Amino acid sequence: MSHIIEDGVEAGTWNKYESRNPVQRLLVRRFLDTLRELARSCAADCRTALDVGCGEGVTTALLRDCGLGEIRGVDFSAGILEVARRRNPSIPFERLSIYDLGEAQRSDFVSACEVLEHLERPDDGLDALARVCGSHCLLSVPNEPLFRGLNFFAGKYWSRLGNSPGHLNHWSSGAFRRFVERRFRVVDIRRPLPWTIILARPK
Repeated sequence: MSHIIEDGVEAGTWNKYESRNPVQRLLVRRFLDTLRELARSCAADCRTALDVGCGEGVTTALLRDCGLGEIRGVDFSAGILEVARRRNPSIPFERLSIYDLGEAQRSDFVSACEVLEHLERPDDGLDALARVCGSHCLLSVPNEPLFRGLNFFAGKYWSRLGNSPGHLNHWSSGAFRRFVERRFRVVDIRRPLPWTIILARPK
């Protein structure tokens, strides 16, 4: 699919999950395998799940198959949610900004994969996730500066020194852990090249 720009923001994950580059496909598969492993480890404690910034519903479908119970997806982009609904007709999706999450979205398991690096107000975004998380929170961001370096040496985004369009925040694994610990207790941290994935519980 072609990518979608909405409200001046690039929506979705079109350039990651649909890449034909064999190296990128391998990296993405390892990323998804790690998400799956961590999500399954929470299944016994969870009856409801919420995928925040769900994009086309790739991670939403993955989480649905991990035994987390009833799952929903939310995203700010109406256009990208049309894609998610076509691909996953059995999953309910809602147009909603991360900043507007409230009691109606409260779930045992909350995920925000490849979301926080795009936010103009990441602290507010993290607060919103903590507000609706009942038991476990799964978060992922690019591991910087490694992510940008790999982009640059692959010939991507040279004029931006390897920075992917829409990435406003850049964390190393250690910096991201410290950021998350402001509102959560970190249970596990994984580093499938070139990402950081954290499983956490609300304080």
